[in-house]
Amino acid sequence: MASLEPDWPAPVNIKVLFSDRRGGFSHAPYASLNLGSHVGDDAALVARNRASIDVPGEPYWLEQTHTDICVNADIDATDRLGDASITRAQGTVLAIMVADCLPIMFTSRGGDIVGIAHAGWRGLANGVLSSTVMALGSSSMLAWMGPAIGPCHYTVGEDVRASFSSGTGFAARPENAEGPESADSADSAENKFSMDLYAIANEQLQNLGVEVYGGGLCTYCDSSRFFSYRRDGVTGRMGGFIWME
Repeated sequence: MASLEPDWPAPVNIKVLFSDRRGGFSHAPYASLNLGSHVGDDAALVARNRASIDVPGEPYWLEQTHTDICVNADIDATDRLGDASITRAQGTVLAIMVADCLPIMFTSRGGDIVGIAHAGWRGLANGVLSSTVMALGSSSMLAWMGPAIGPCHYTVGEDVRASFSSGTGFAARPENAEGPESADSADSAENKFSMDLYAIANEQLQNLGVEVYGGGLCTYCDSSRFFSYRRDGVTGRMGGFIWME
């Protein structure tokens, strides 16, 4: 299994794993470490992939729906509808799945609480990061942003841009820009913008008093390492995991 090591000054008891697409059992178009059980892959192969993830227990998977809902894993053992979760319990492994949306891991500087968030444009617009930081409740937080689609290949319309009060993270899209037209927008082709999820998340987190690390990778650009829904359509899902020892 291949994974990324986050570069952030987290306490030594905070452990993070982000799986990329390499080192699993699934076949194309899910090759090979697909963790998504909802994308059409063979269920037995997905189970083998999930079992190969080196975490200390069964992950606390969420039913992600692009909302602002943050679930407390210490309380909500069965109701897992949401796009973020937190825990104060040692050994509880928080998890999300992504294939272009932005995965964000959180920890307090004291290492006594952790969180994780799945932040696509809808989640960012709906306030998922604010919900997560409020649920964490610490005045001194760190966040690490994992791989997501970059502005080089993420095009949206005015309707998406208008969902954000700040203009940060949007630039007029040149007529010859690479990348697909947005499936999220009803706007005409001449009214398009490049969207930078990293820049938007970074601004929101800094406004919430969170110290931010990571960012800069593009899932669309690196097909050898990352799944990308916008690039491939039918594809697998990568996983982000965080826990306390």
